[in-house]
Parts: sequence; structure tokens; C-alpha cells
Amino acid sequence: MKLKHIFTTLLIAATAIMTACNRPKVIPDKELGAIFRDAVLVNAYLMINNGTNIDSLRIYEPIFARHGYTAEDVQYTIHNFSRRKSANLSDVAEYMILLLDREANALNLQVAKLDTIENAARRHYTKTLLSKSDIRVTKEADSTRLRFVIEPVYAGTYDVRANYTLDSLDKAAGRRYRLYFERPDSSIRAIANGMIQRRKGANFDHRYDITPEDNYTRLVLEMSHFSDPKQHAATRMHIHDVTIRHTPPTEECVDMLFKEQSGVRIFSDSLIRAIEEGARE
Repeated sequence: MKLKHIFTTLLIAATAIMTACNRPKVIPDKELGAIFRDAVLVNAYLMINNGTNIDSLRIYEPIFARHGYTAEDVQYTIHNFSRRKSANLSDVAEYMILLLDREANALNLQVAKLDTIENAARRHYTKTLLSKSDIRVTKEADSTRLRFVIEPVYAGTYDVRANYTLDSLDKAAGRRYRLYFERPDSSIRAIANGMIQRRKGANFDHRYDITPEDNYTRLVLEMSHFSDPKQHAATRMHIHDVTIRHTPPTEECVDMLFKEQSGVRIFSDSLIRAIEEGARE
């Protein structure tokens, strides 16, 4: 009888232990908030990818498992919130939002750093191809000074700016400026074609992104152009300044900056020699 009693006691204890092991666990608030945070990110990903069905908890089971819990643990914890005096589901939601905000801020910082690097690289390799100022044209012989040519043309961004004043004595009608790119077969693509304005300090500013497929060889800016050659007349104009700048493609700028900085000597020659001598010894 005594042996049977001991066996029965052990069986009851083992059953109690198994029942306790199978009982859902209460998840601490911060861990639950971290689980919610991961679930929100999964939801966002699935919505972006054609709105995959997210009704089933099976989608979240890998998340629960990564945190050491099951779907039953999550359900049990949420259902029993009202029974726990110190528990507040809104606190869990606030913690989840805090985690998401922290991650968003970190990502924004990384994007800002990358953007800063790209912009710095672009500024570093922007080259002024043309910069002229105080050009005064008063007679026919000066007309060649109103035509600017850049060649060759490379892929990247071209910024073309001009500030000018057309003399009040210039009475020609239909005078325009024209900016175009020319290909090897002499065909052209007119990019800009605007009226020359009759006011002091008139200006224009154009930006163009050129790719290798464009196959341009020359960029031409004409500050006095007539669509009808018969209208041609001597120009009286003061070009205060005209500039043309070129910036290589962003990826190329970043790559060049990396290669340039990779070649920077960090250590002095004397220190390198000392290291080499020490290695020989």
C-alpha cells in the first residue's frame, strides 16, 4: 500500500507538471509590445506585396516563436489583460509605437547620411565648363560672342544659366534664345527655346539629365536666334553672366569619391618605415 501511494503521488505530480507546462504563459508588457512591433512591420510588408491575406495567426507564428512564445500565449495574455490590475493594453501599444519611432528615426538618419554623401559627392565633382561675364554686343561683328559651344558632351546633369539685358534700342521682333544638343550626324534636339525678354536683368535657368544613350556630341547655346532668317538683325545686348556646369551621374560621383578617399594616406612615411623595420626584425 505504501508503494502504491508513493506511485500515485508521483503520477499526480507529473500530471500537474505537464499541465503547468502546457498552460499558456503571460507575456510581459514590453515583450508583447516588441511582438506587436514585428507584427505591424509584417502587415506593412504584406500590404505592399499585393495585400496578402493576414487574417490567420499562422502568419505571425514565426514572430511569436522568435520571441519564445506561441499564438496561444499571445491570445491568453491579451484575453487576460482585464484581470491584471497593473496591466494596460494602451501601454503596450505605446511601447510598440516607441519601438517603431526609434527604428524610423534610425532609418531616417541613415537615409540622411546617404543623401548627404551623395550630395557631397555631386558637389565635389560638379565642374564649371563655361563661365563668362560682362559680354557687351552692339554690332553685327559681335554676334559670334552670343554663341557658346560645349564639347564633348558626357552623361550627367547640365545646368545652364544666363542673366542678360536687351538694350532698349534693340527693336527686332521675335528674338529668342535657343539651347540644343547635337548628335554625330549633325541632327539636333532643341531642349529650350524661349523669348528674349525686354527687361533689365532678365534670366533663365535650365537643367538637363543626359544619358549615354542620347549620344550627344555638342551642347550649343545661342543667345540671339530667329526662326525666320529674314528677321535677323544686329543685336544690342549685355550678358551679365552665363554659366554651364556639368555633374556626372550620382553613382559615378560616389564611386569616384570612394576611390579618391581610398587612396588617402592615413599614416606618415616615417611611421610606415618604422613598422616595416619592426617587421624585418
